[in-house]
Amino acid sequence: MEDGMAGGTGAERRGGDGGPITVGVVNLGCPKNQVDAEVMLGQLAAAGYRIAESPEEAELVIVNTCGFIQEAKEESIQSILAAAELKRRGRCRALVVSGCLPQRYAAELPGLLPEVDAFLGTGEFARIGEIARTALATPGRDRVWITARTALPTADLPRRRLTPPHVAYVKVAEGCDHTCSFCAIPGIRGRLQSRPRADVAAEVRRLAAEGVREVILVAQDTTAYGWDRGEPRALVRLLEELLQVPGLAWIRLHYLYPTRIPRELVRLLAAEPRLCRYLDLPLQHCDGRILHAMRRGGHETSLRRLVDGLRAAVPDLVIRTSFITGFPGEGREEFAALHRFLEEMRFDRVGVFCYSDEEGTGAVALKPKVPARIAEARRAKLMAVQARIAEERGRALIGSVQEVLVDGPSPQFPELMAARMAGQTFEVDGCVYVRGPAPPAGRFVQVRIREAFEHDFVGEVVEVPQ
Repeated sequence: MEDGMAGGTGAERRGGDGGPITVGVVNLGCPKNQVDAEVMLGQLAAAGYRIAESPEEAELVIVNTCGFIQEAKEESIQSILAAAELKRRGRCRALVVSGCLPQRYAAELPGLLPEVDAFLGTGEFARIGEIARTALATPGRDRVWITARTALPTADLPRRRLTPPHVAYVKVAEGCDHTCSFCAIPGIRGRLQSRPRADVAAEVRRLAAEGVREVILVAQDTTAYGWDRGEPRALVRLLEELLQVPGLAWIRLHYLYPTRIPRELVRLLAAEPRLCRYLDLPLQHCDGRILHAMRRGGHETSLRRLVDGLRAAVPDLVIRTSFITGFPGEGREEFAALHRFLEEMRFDRVGVFCYSDEEGTGAVALKPKVPARIAEARRAKLMAVQARIAEERGRALIGSVQEVLVDGPSPQFPELMAARMAGQTFEVDGCVYVRGPAPPAGRFVQVRIREAFEHDFVGEVVEVPQ
């Protein structure tokens, strides 16, 4: 591990008050990117830096960017410019930009953003101590730290988690071997790299010993975990090993590729209550021609069969999915099929995104293009359908007793505690607001659901498990 306080002139080792240098992070994008930010903060903290409560209080600011789609790129640029303004005002001494945006635009960004002292790619987060030291000591020199290969976290790397103490993301793999025509991720994060199963298990055991009750396994394609290592059963074997970890109450899976869900995984979901009966399963569309153009495979009949089969095997399964509107060639007929599919399948949670051309992807060359206003109108129609379905599903739970994991006081309603059912993933699917006395964060409690809304619920404590 790099020693962020060693070497240099000494000026870069002290904050403005003579104490440790303060560091703040602006993290954007997905939970996988968040793990990288947590590793950077962990290494800097271990090297003697002090973690600031906000970027406004920091002398070293790291903007950990997303470069997946146009909207994410715009948000990243705005966040970089906001951090550059902090530097202009004098509190911030060095600005580091990390993540997918510099990895994707390594040649262009240094000329466009002279305010940035270092650009850090997705393969270099473990070197943040060295990079921070250089940025503080010689601003404007040695600005680009980017290699072609994305790095994997390891169990021995320190992390300063940005989640509540009882929740942790665990990145099991990086990169993706799929060639979806709309997706830029393989060009940014590279091909699939899976962590050794023993390394993932060691990290989860350490997290559980620190008080983590829920781990959320993430990757670009979690179902492909281990395939690059010649281990097609690696995911199921990993889950079986993690289920033996003392103190761990929930294990949740994100980012499953729909055509690659092994039967063993479905059987394990049905049999093991600590494995959350929750699947994050991006379908993207239902029309066979559109799916073929997306290089996804499948068609409406096969997707219906898949979802029906999962629900039959795991009756209380919660499915989150996502769809894209406005993909090239999506006409009225294809959208009508998607609209009908959403109405009839009645998914628990749905996100809908408008297609945008991303350079370097196969879909850029596809015709005809769908105007952005039409794509947005279609998105709004689907979201309206899903809002009604979600409200109906929510009302069906009124009066029932549900086990929830308490996350802590609600930021919106301080008099209430925020909690989640097993079918609600952290910071994505809403929460259960708990009235009355409730245990502290990280504890489970039985609540009776009294009110239901599109995403959230209100409940009252029935019983606190011993």
